[in-house]
Amino acid sequence: MGQTPESGPAVGPQVIFGFDTTGRCTLSIGTGLSPLHVQPGELVGQNLFDVYADDLDGLAALRRAIDGESLTLEREFMDRVLAIYYEPSRDAEGRVTGVLGVTTDVTEQRRIEREVHEARHRATLLADISAALAQETLDPEAMLRLVARSVAEPVADAGSVWLRFDAGGALEPRARWCRDGVPELLERDVPADTADVRATELRPAAGPDGTTYVRVPLRSRGLLLGVVDVARSPERGDFTDSDLDLVSEIARRCALSLDNARLLEAQRAAHEELIKFEALADASDNLVAISDVDDRVVYVNPKVIRYGLDAVARDVWQVAAAVAGGDATGAIRHGLESEGRWSGDLRLTLPDRSVVGQLDAFRLTHPETGADLGSAWIAKDVTELRTTEAALREANADLKQFKALVEASPDFIAIAALDGSLKYVNPGGRELIGLDPDLDVTTTTIVDYLTPEGIKASLEVEQPAVVADGHWEGESTLRNHRGPAIPVAIASFLMRDVETGEPFALATVQRDITERLAAEKSLRELIEQRQALLSRLVDAQDAERTRIAADVHDDPVQALAAVDLRLGLMARRLRERAPDLLETLEPLQASVSGATERLRSLLFDLEPPDLHDGLTGALRRAAEEIFEGTGTRWSVDGEREPEVPDAVRAIAYRIAKEMLNNARKHADAHHVTVVITGRDGGLEVSVTDDGVGLAEPVRQTPGHRGLFTMQDRAEIAGGWCTLSTPASGGTVVTTWLPGTAPVAW
Repeated sequence: MGQTPESGPAVGPQVIFGFDTTGRCTLSIGTGLSPLHVQPGELVGQNLFDVYADDLDGLAALRRAIDGESLTLEREFMDRVLAIYYEPSRDAEGRVTGVLGVTTDVTEQRRIEREVHEARHRATLLADISAALAQETLDPEAMLRLVARSVAEPVADAGSVWLRFDAGGALEPRARWCRDGVPELLERDVPADTADVRATELRPAAGPDGTTYVRVPLRSRGLLLGVVDVARSPERGDFTDSDLDLVSEIARRCALSLDNARLLEAQRAAHEELIKFEALADASDNLVAISDVDDRVVYVNPKVIRYGLDAVARDVWQVAAAVAGGDATGAIRHGLESEGRWSGDLRLTLPDRSVVGQLDAFRLTHPETGADLGSAWIAKDVTELRTTEAALREANADLKQFKALVEASPDFIAIAALDGSLKYVNPGGRELIGLDPDLDVTTTTIVDYLTPEGIKASLEVEQPAVVADGHWEGESTLRNHRGPAIPVAIASFLMRDVETGEPFALATVQRDITERLAAEKSLRELIEQRQALLSRLVDAQDAERTRIAADVHDDPVQALAAVDLRLGLMARRLRERAPDLLETLEPLQASVSGATERLRSLLFDLEPPDLHDGLTGALRRAAEEIFEGTGTRWSVDGEREPEVPDAVRAIAYRIAKEMLNNARKHADAHHVTVVITGRDGGLEVSVTDDGVGLAEPVRQTPGHRGLFTMQDRAEIAGGWCTLSTPASGGTVVTTWLPGTAPVAW
């Protein structure tokens, strides 16, 4: 026969039985049948699979045995504990032909074994408690768990330890134990003092659920340390006297162990606190001192010594007066005497420096008795801290102003993490793109605010520029949640840590440029209209000049030429017949010849400019003709001549030619320089001479409209013309005319 763990061989009344491979019983005899109310042979012929149809474990055991497995198991049946052994029978070829079984009633045997086990276990528990008492140091929490288990486990199913921490305090639960497989029992409400705690005998009491409770006091040195509540389920019956004796003995030993543990823990804690305080004070950057009840300094930390303060064994108030001054010392003393504490900032005068110190002085009292133990002084150098706080307050004020500016701005201002997730969008930006004011933008990314074109520009242009240079400025479009996309001017940049310089966020400021673009469009249209009008005006002027030139050439010039010819013939006749009249005729002929030349010069001025090789070439030809025979040196610099419409060149030519004529007639210059260049999207022509300059401001007078004509022509074309006299002498006349692009202001 086999045996179960922690039990001896099965001994008791037995039943011998057998069955074939179909489960049909073939044998049933033995003294063990009678307690089971079964007659010998009564089961023969019955199929055991039917007998055990409701017993899954029994069916499994039958199948295992028929499959050829020898096995032993214990089962409870009709309040009896049965040990069953199965042994398969085999034929000559090893095939299972049936099973022979032996059932032994081990109920009494197991009861005796259980009692022996419990006795050994109780002895072990008492030995564990004794061993705990012999330890030099005890873990209080581990001790409480051991107490709960030690008191309850031998006689009950659950236990709870309640402790009282002072004489008048309430009992508080500290540890629990419950037997495995037993549902956790209800806790009892435990008042601070009860009759069963004061009683000298243990009094079991029944609970509302049939559970039996016993409250066991934990006493040591005449003091009640607490109680242990043990609970026993109804199935185990009432507590016996031996149970209560065992519980009392264990509780007595546990109380002694708890008391020792408390005393040792208190002593160890006090020692550790002292060591910690000294280590903390010695390592502190603060100045730490302690004075006794006689106001004598009994301890200073190394920081005080390093600061050169000789304080040990001296009167603490004398030391305070020397360091903080008499008035501050009086205030500290008043605070300690009236309220037991004083805190505040002081100007401390130390042997080698003067600092702002934050002092905290307070009375020391015994934690249990409240007796006066002296005073503690802790001073911290907060000079840099106070300076930093002042700077921080100023920075916070600036930050508030900046925040107010950002919050009030109508522009779209956003801050995003480096991974593209949004952190902040200002109210004006939300309003601009039609975003809900209460939307949590941290759930969105940069892409959520861009149009498809904006996303492309961001990926291809903006982001590479920000990564490379730390900033980018340009134009793009913002997604509008309530309408068409919004054109914006963008300034994006990395936000960097002020100390490390590492980037931590991306900021962008985007301004709505819808109105600006509309204005630029209107301006372009006006410029185009003005250019068209200017072109028509120039064409009309050229046509009119051509007509006038033709009329002058065909009539006045020809007429004057004929008069000049006849005057010449008359002069030859007078020279022969009346020489005395030549003096009158020759001035007249000279006037007619001069008028003819002036008319021919006018015809030159009326001719349309030849701009086939640009303004530069046309002005070079004009200068060559104007200064021919005058001895004035001239130059025309047109290397930076911009591309502008011919109408603009024509007006510039007329104005510059007038400047050259003025220089020839009035400046008495040795050198004249013409510079043609581009400026502000237009054409600029400056004429500089080294002549006599202007003695006084030019005024418009009859017959002297040259400068004002130039200014009128420039203003009609949308430009300007200015005249100035440098300190070095001479005259500078500058004209600017717009091109086809709008002016960038």
